[in-house]
Amino acid sequence: MSAVPSSASPLSGTRVVVIGGSSGIGKAVARRAAAAGAQVVVGSRSLDKLEQTAKEIDGITTGVVDVTDEESVRAFFDSLGSLDHLVVCPGDMAVGSVYDVSLDAVHAALNTKVVGQLLSVRYAGRKISDRGSIVLIAGAAGFKSYADMSATAAANAGIGGMGRSLAVELAPVRVNVVVGGMIDTPLWDFLPADARADLFEQTAQSTPVRRVGQPDDVAFSVLHLLRNTFVTGAVVHVDGGGTL
Repeated sequence: MSAVPSSASPLSGTRVVVIGGSSGIGKAVARRAAAAGAQVVVGSRSLDKLEQTAKEIDGITTGVVDVTDEESVRAFFDSLGSLDHLVVCPGDMAVGSVYDVSLDAVHAALNTKVVGQLLSVRYAGRKISDRGSIVLIAGAAGFKSYADMSATAAANAGIGGMGRSLAVELAPVRVNVVVGGMIDTPLWDFLPADARADLFEQTAQSTPVRRVGQPDDVAFSVLHLLRNTFVTGAVVHVDGGGTL
């Protein structure tokens, strides 16, 4: 057997689909995968964000997809041929007391984070090569208790359980989950700038590494899971020790 040159990337020439890849963690994954030589397809609800992402990352292709709409997900994957890796990281949160949080916010969080990831796997799964993989993205609220985050916690914990079950169901396709801690992404833009800065500072001081995360921190772990063919069913925490 000939040796593989050390400079060769395991992702070179592979097809990687990133759902939720037009901002935040997903965009960082798309950028890193493209830099590693992958043929990257980015899916997102926002055409404007997709157009901007295509300008920022050379060589990617894009498509509009709403993960809360089954027909949209079906049409998106029907338009693609085979693929090697799927990364699903649509973001949404329901924030508020169990007494006050709106059902619309609860449904949006569950539909985006749980149903949306399941539908993505449903329509991508049979297109993924046997040596390919799926990475689902969850948040720390499902693995550490926070007040006013009960619905979001349920969604994130659900992703962890879903990923482990899918790793058994879809084998030999590998399925892993990456759990991000407090990551500085547009997901937090609903907060006023001062409140957001205070939240990040408080979180940094309570975290062993003394900072909040950046999208690339999560993207590095996602790419490791795409490359490593001996990891499946893992739930990998990328949180600076925040859930300790």
